[in-house]
Formats: sequence, C-alpha cells, structure tokens
Amino acid sequence: MKTKDKLSTVDKYRFLAPIYDYLASLVLGKAFHESKKTFLEIIQPGDTVWVIGGGTGAILPEILKRCGKNGKIIYMEASNKMLEKAKGRVSLDCQSRVEFICSEDFGLPNEGEIDVVITQFLLDVLTDHSINSLFQRVKQKVSPSTSWLFLDFYPVKDKQWLIHLMITSFSLLAKHPRKELPDYDKFFKNWDWGEKKAVSFEALSLSAKGYQIRNDLFKIIPIIRTIKIHIPRFIVIT
Repeated sequence: MKTKDKLSTVDKYRFLAPIYDYLASLVLGKAFHESKKTFLEIIQPGDTVWVIGGGTGAILPEILKRCGKNGKIIYMEASNKMLEKAKGRVSLDCQSRVEFICSEDFGLPNEGEIDVVITQFLLDVLTDHSINSLFQRVKQKVSPSTSWLFLDFYPVKDKQWLIHLMITSFSLLAKHPRKELPDYDKFFKNWDWGEKKAVSFEALSLSAKGYQIRNDLFKIIPIIRTIKIHIPRFIVIT
C-alpha cells in the first residue's frame, strides 16, 4: 500500500473525519451508504479505478472485490484524517493493490490510462474553478472506454431544506466555499462527457449517473492508439 502526500494546507476534515460516517447515517440513513454502490457493477477484473475525494473509504472493499487481484485502485483524498480511515478498510492481502494519494490538485502523473473514475459527494464542495481543473486532469488520463461514476446532491423541489442543511453544515464544519450546488450537467457537457445511465434517490435528494466521453473526441489521436479496441461499458440509457 503506497501513500503519496501532495498536501500542505490545513486538513479541513481533521475534526469531522472521526464522526463523518455517523453523522451521514444519522441525517440520511442507511440508504445514503447504499447509494454509493450504484453502478459499481461496471468495474471489471483488472481495471484501474481512480477514486477522487473518496472520504472515509466506505466503498473501497466493494471496488477491490470487483477489480480483482489484477486490478488497481488509486485513492485520492484531500484530508489526511479521511485517508487514514480509508486505509483501515483495506486488508493486509489487498494493500499492494491500492495507492493512496493525499492531494487536492487532482494531479496524477505516470499512472497510464484509467478505466473507471469515481467521484461521490465531491463536486458539491468544489468551486467552479476547481471543478474545471478536475475535468482537465481527468481528460489527460481517459480513453474512449473510460467510465465516470458520479454521485452527488441534486435539487429536488420539496427537499430544498436538506440541500441547505448540507451546504450550511459543510460550510461551518469544513470551511467549504459553495453557497449553492454547481450545475453538474453543464460541466459534464462542456467537457464532452455523455450521460449513459442515471438513477435518482429523491428521498435523499441524490442522483447517481454514469458517463462516458464522446468517442469523436479521440479522432485526432495518432493511429497507433486505434489498435486498442474499446468496448463501451454502458449500453442502455435508463
């Protein structure tokens, strides 16, 4: 199990990390944790999975099981305290398959192509500038078959109080700058990611989506890249 530290700022989650899972369960219930497993079935044995802003690592065991012994997980988190909790979820026999990176600039050098990108409850705490930086970093590591699994809070007409509670809480507890949810769809569209699957959890004001980048974005890639056959992981829009 490797750990890289690219973070020099104060850990905003140093006080929240020990009680994060408890608070999430208290406010949102068991369904909150179950929602994190949405679309993980697209992960295939041998995949390289990049988890960005993974928090306490609740989905790590499930990802490890799905990507198998030949797979790899790159687990990136801005909070050292959160990262320490995530490490505790990895058994000794799986530690060589997970690389932990403590960073908030989304830099990922020398890792090759990524098969699956996962961001859960990340974009809602980033500024628009940081979201664009994230998309730029991801763009450098994707192929036509890369899937992006997204899960976050979405506005629901009769659940505005819940969104306000979440934004206010994280603003107070972790000094997050956002005052409203970002326009997720706009960012994915602007960066050429097409929505392939979507599931709403209206009771929790959550939405899970699966994206793949538009294949025509790769028309200018040198012909040597076309030798590799890319099979779409998402077939049907639901």
